[in-house]
Amino acid sequence: MGDRVTPYLDALSQHFPAECSSIINSLSSEQARSTVDTLLAFASGGDCPTDMSALGQLGWARDQPAAIRAIQDLAAQKGTKRGRAASTDEEGVVSNSKRQKTTDVLEDDRPIYTLPSISTTSPVRKKVDITIHEKTIRFSNPSSRAVEASIPLYSISRAFLVPTRGKAKQHWTVVMLSSDVPEKGKATTSNPHQIIFGLDAISASKFDVTSYSDPSTPSTSTVAKGEETLFVLREFLTHLPISLLEASATVFRSACATPKSGHCAAGIDAYFAAKPGTLWFFDSGILWGESKPCEFWAVGDLIPKDGIRLISATGRTCSVILGRKASSSTEDHNGGGDKEDAEGDIIETEFSMVDGREQDPINAWARQRKHLFGKGSAPPPSKATSGKKAMTEEEPSVGGNTATNGPAWDDSDSDDDDYEIASSEDIDNSSSSDSEASDVGSGSQPDDGSEEEDNHGSDVNGGEESGEESEEELQEAHHPLLRPGAMPKMSKATINAVVDMVNEDLMGGSEEEDELDDS
Repeated sequence: MGDRVTPYLDALSQHFPAECSSIINSLSSEQARSTVDTLLAFASGGDCPTDMSALGQLGWARDQPAAIRAIQDLAAQKGTKRGRAASTDEEGVVSNSKRQKTTDVLEDDRPIYTLPSISTTSPVRKKVDITIHEKTIRFSNPSSRAVEASIPLYSISRAFLVPTRGKAKQHWTVVMLSSDVPEKGKATTSNPHQIIFGLDAISASKFDVTSYSDPSTPSTSTVAKGEETLFVLREFLTHLPISLLEASATVFRSACATPKSGHCAAGIDAYFAAKPGTLWFFDSGILWGESKPCEFWAVGDLIPKDGIRLISATGRTCSVILGRKASSSTEDHNGGGDKEDAEGDIIETEFSMVDGREQDPINAWARQRKHLFGKGSAPPPSKATSGKKAMTEEEPSVGGNTATNGPAWDDSDSDDDDYEIASSEDIDNSSSSDSEASDVGSGSQPDDGSEEEDNHGSDVNGGEESGEESEEELQEAHHPLLRPGAMPKMSKATINAVVDMVNEDLMGGSEEEDELDDS
């Protein structure tokens, strides 16, 4: 077996100082060189080794962006310290060198597609030209062409396309997240945690989009005034390394939606603290979108029990509480304590002032995906596995009416198990009682008069025993009125006092009747 190829270590060795060559030379064994090369690939955005297990490849894709950002943050901290220590003359040299490095990076990153003059909320709040490159997304000033912000593509983990609610004109909003849970620390233009921009669904004026399929001769296509812009956004988003999630009213439909709502029906109005926003229900999870900070709850991240809870005091409004397992990132994000309440390793987030009519569609959405809760969320599929076509929510992949999954609806109820248990036990009890009755009836019977007397006697003498048996059979599973909330709770002492009062009244009344008869 030949030596394993170590491209990252070989590239580093060519530029490593000769004075420090002993470090490279110490990696004499094949295993040591292979291990170092794997670490370099992981830290620099390289591909996962093909000989790694499937589970390892999933973990590589999930954790690599966070590792790269950690190294970049560490380098930025070192650069800040050096900048503070540098003198005025040295600052000029440092800035020139940084400018040179930036120029080299720009030249090495080929543009692919440009949307002109787009209203952006994050990472900058202004109208900018947005260009997707091979390695980055750049936000440029339309007039000066200066780059306002540049975001590495590898840092984007999820992308969403949703209709904007609450606008007089139809509008689209694009949301991209670096992680499902907002990261701790202040967002910057180089690490904004999320990208948010929007475009009118119907073009208010003519504009040109630019494609760089041939770098030497870029081509432009014109979107005329009054023309739909959805196809332009989709074309732009197909160049992302991850698949796109689109809101769809076929996956979730708000109870407050109208026939003209379109795909806006896939979301519901809610408040997070005092901030209004929208909860979007996708086939694969729930997005708190449009209002910063955005957050995503994958179906597999919701806890199996009470992953989605609804609380309503009056029925007119309700609160939606989403619970997920705490990880290191969510624990850091929960440090302020103003957003989630941690109970053990569970973090819950509450959204309030939701219309009470939304309880039924939310419960139906959760019931169809209940079997996926707590299974963990795999990283979003890359274009290498899913192809260039973005995965939209128009074709739900969970709970479809197939021979394997069964019908999409679910008529089961949380109390069904109780009724099933009761049914099986009732059968046993009824069979035993029938056998006892048959034993009594099969005995030798005297004449009619004695039979009647015996029957009356058994009622009187066995009444106490039958009462004890019926009291033992009064179990919650058998009798719905005994379930919590069905009847007001009374202590045993209260019940006994009432029974004694009734017995006393009945016994007192019979004694008076006997006295009257004697007189």
